[in-house]
Amino acid sequence: MIRSLISFFIILLGHTIQAQETVDDYGALIRSDSNQKIIYLCFTGHDYFEGFDHVLAVLKETDSKGNFFLTGDFVRAHPGLVAEIAEAGHLVGAHSDKHLLYCDWDKRDSLLIQPNEIQQDISANLSALEKLDISPKIFMPPYEWYNAEVVKIAAGLGQTTVNFSPGTRSNADYTTPDMKNYISSPDILKSIYSYESSYGLNGFHLLVHPGTDPKRQDKFYLHLKKLVLELRGRGYGFGKF
Repeated sequence: MIRSLISFFIILLGHTIQAQETVDDYGALIRSDSNQKIIYLCFTGHDYFEGFDHVLAVLKETDSKGNFFLTGDFVRAHPGLVAEIAEAGHLVGAHSDKHLLYCDWDKRDSLLIQPNEIQQDISANLSALEKLDISPKIFMPPYEWYNAEVVKIAAGLGQTTVNFSPGTRSNADYTTPDMKNYISSPDILKSIYSYESSYGLNGFHLLVHPGTDPKRQDKFYLHLKKLVLELRGRGYGFGKF
């Protein structure tokens, strides 16, 4: 659901440029400046991590920047990997400490956890990152599922809440063949290319999971290089928030 398109003006070299960002009904940024041919590759990490080395290698090879949202559990389990991500110049943001489901899947306005517990969960994630001298300002909620109260709590901790842009199926790359909503990597690629052809991907937040359940043999992150090169051929760059 999209609440509004925020427009503002930037004065650059004497010219007025109208930049546009999209914020959803709950206050999260779900699409950045639609006037710029920049795609924001977003990667989350919690319990699975087998694809991170591959993703980092692709980003380095293609000279692309990424945005990594990592839980406190992930940070404590893989401090060297997290430091490597930050040292490579990628954005490292918060993704909660324990990857808890904050609000109900069906009644989204209903919190499943008390506000003070959500605050403590996000704070613990930030503390884990700060021990590695990483001070994030961008937060992607666990499960990419939240409501206005969660966004408000995050803002109170100095965090801007972001989420993936709707329109493609990349966010379903975690699915396994036994799930009703399973989608193959070729079909995910097809959804991205089709959306780009119809609507463009300026300012798009494209979510990819660099670690997925072993039951999913068809790892979408293994298609990342092909995806980046194809979209770069269509005129896009890849940046960080």
